[in-house]
Formats: sequence, structure tokens, C-alpha cells
Amino acid sequence: MILSDVGLKNIILPSFHDLWKVVRSGKLKDVVKTFFVCKGGRNSAKSSNISIMFILLIVMLPVNGLAIRKVGATLQESVYEQLKEAINWLGLEGSFRCYKQPLKIVYLSRGNYIIFRGADDPLKIKSIKTSKYPIAIVWFEEISEFKTEEEVQVINDSILRATLPDGIQYRIFYSYNPPKRKQNWVNKKFETQFITQDVYIHHSSYLDNFHLSEQTLTSINELKESNINKYNWVYGGQPIGGGVIPFENLEFRPITNEEIEQFDNIRQGIDWGYAVDPACFLRSHYDRTRRKLYIFDEIYGVKMSNRELSERIRSKGYEYDLIIADSAEPKSIAELKESGISIKGARKGQGSVEYGEKWLDDLDAIIIDPGRCPNTASEFEMIDYEVDKDGKQKAKLEDKNNHSIDTARYMCEDDMEKTGVYF
Repeated sequence: MILSDVGLKNIILPSFHDLWKVVRSGKLKDVVKTFFVCKGGRNSAKSSNISIMFILLIVMLPVNGLAIRKVGATLQESVYEQLKEAINWLGLEGSFRCYKQPLKIVYLSRGNYIIFRGADDPLKIKSIKTSKYPIAIVWFEEISEFKTEEEVQVINDSILRATLPDGIQYRIFYSYNPPKRKQNWVNKKFETQFITQDVYIHHSSYLDNFHLSEQTLTSINELKESNINKYNWVYGGQPIGGGVIPFENLEFRPITNEEIEQFDNIRQGIDWGYAVDPACFLRSHYDRTRRKLYIFDEIYGVKMSNRELSERIRSKGYEYDLIIADSAEPKSIAELKESGISIKGARKGQGSVEYGEKWLDDLDAIIIDPGRCPNTASEFEMIDYEVDKDGKQKAKLEDKNNHSIDTARYMCEDDMEKTGVYF
């Protein structure tokens, strides 16, 4: 017998109540949710609350469940024991039977069950066949252990391909502590504003878990005092990168047509690219008084010829405002100039990259419209500092996926202080 909603609220932690409402209904404001991403710091009770919801769904629905970890040897002492504990918390010990050879948990009154697989042998997952009840509930525990998104996608494709009976839908749980590096695929996918409609994001920390002992809380507070960056990562669940977050001045929001009509201090730039690296053109407004940069349009893409780039710039009526481009390609600059575009090469010098990045970081705000400039928003959001072979942070940003950042440096060079460092 399932506990009443009042009883469940005493078992599911308060910070997870809204998550359970969406999981149970499968919708949020009539939008179907398939993926439930539970991220957060250590001791945040992510796994405990997911396991409770998982068991409840097995009781409520005529479906089977699948629990996955990257390494199969870790299943028994992690998700298997966690689900057994959830059964006890719910007072359902007599309703389930748990097997160890192989790992399996069966709901006795209906006969549906939970099976366990390690992704170290993907074929075992792809070849899963279940009779009577479909696999419709899946839990990827510690999804950050997977090296690539493709590994996870292959498994999801093999599970989600089946058409479910009416009234049944897929529910896929992902749980993890965010990796430190912002460029990790998990962070790039879920630590962003570009979340697809079928995904529900939930973030928790130890502060949401009132079951922690005084000794644990003391240890956490000691780390907070001694190493705030490590505290933010380990217990806050924040991908801190090298410890210092680039561009803490970012603001993502729509920039209205009315605002754009008032912009009178236009800045434009180009970072060249073609085969692998994309070409990037940006248009912005620099509010010199308030030290705010508004980036409100982009042209961005691979295998874009100079002719195509020129046509796209002129089609927008941007050819008369000066463009400052990467001076490494004087031939490209000459081609655009011949097509009637106002353009010049950027002045470069020793330390200009670091200086330009520091200047951008020192602005009071960099406002980016993610609808108009999705690639720019993504690059600024996900960039991190380089690290040396010992993992120590350098004073320079990573030289990858930074085309819009380079473009922003070029287009604002006349606004930067004319120091010996830069020129």
C-alpha cells in the first residue's frame, strides 16, 4: 500500500517535492518531461530521493525499471542497496523480493521488476528483452562517469525505440555531482540555459538534507572556511573549473527591438574560420558610461566562404559600421573590403589576448541575447581557463570554442586602454 501524499512528504525531502510532482504526472504545465536531471553536491540526498520515486513508480505503473552505472561492479553496493533502502523507508518490505544472482528487485503483486546493468558492456543493455511489461523507468546513477554523451545516447536509443501502451511514458533519471571542468560534456549539456523542453533540471546541496549528522556538518563548514572553491564544487555542486569563474558579469536575456533602435555606439568584429573552426561575426553596442556590452546579433558557421559572409553582412545592412577583424588573414580582410564592407584588421601585440579577456571580464556587464546569439551565449557560458600539466590554472582562457570571445576582443579594441601591454 502506497503512503498518502502527507506521508510521502515526510519521506521525500521538501526540496524534492516539486520534482516528485513533475515525475509523478510526467508533465509540467502540459509539457511532457522525459529526462529528470538531478545534480548537486555531496550529501545532497539526490540518490536517496530518486530511489524513493523509482520504487513508487514501479508500484504505481505496469512497467519495468532499469538501473545503470558505467561500471557494472559498482551496481550492488550503490543503486541496488539504495533501492532496497527506499523500499524499507516506504514500509514496503513485504511487497518486494530482492535477488542478488543476478541483481533484480521484483514487485510481487504485479510481477514487474527492476533490473541492473553496467554500461561497461553496452551489448548487455542493447540486448535486453522484457516480456509483459516494458522498460519505461531508467536511472543513470553518476552519469558523469560516462566519458561521452554518445555512450549515454546509444543506451537511450535502444530503450526509447519501443512504443509504449496508452497512458504510459518514459521517465529517465540522471544523477551526478557536476564535474569540476566546465568543458565536461555533462556540464556543457546541463549547466546551460539551452535546455530542451523534455528535460527537467533539479539542483540540490547538503543544505537541503536535514538528516546530516553534526559531525558531517562540522567537516563541511571546516572545508568552507579553509577552501571555499573546493567547498563550492564538492558540496555546492558547482563546476568551478580552475577555481575562478570567467565572466561572472554575464547576463543572458532578450534584447528588444526597442533597445536596439536606441543603440548608437555599434561595435562589430570577425574571427575567421572555415573547415573545422567556424567563422564568427558579432554586432554589439557598447555603453561606455555604464561599462556594459550588449551583443545582439551573430553570423556563425563552418565552411562559410568570405563571399557568403559578405553577403550575409550586407543583407543585414551592417556593411557601413566598422568591423574589426582578426588581422591574421589580410587576404580575407581585403576581399570583404572590396565588396564594400567597412573593415580593418585588429592591432595585436604581446599579451593582447590576456589583456582583452581581462578587459571583457572587468566590464560591469556583458548582456547577450541567447535567442539572437545562441552560439555566442554558449561559448561565453562554457569557457574556462587553461590549466597546466599539474592542473594549475593559467591566466589565459582555453583556446577552443572561443570564437565569439575572440571576436568580442577584436571589436572592442578601440575601447580598451591604450597601454603598452596591449599595443
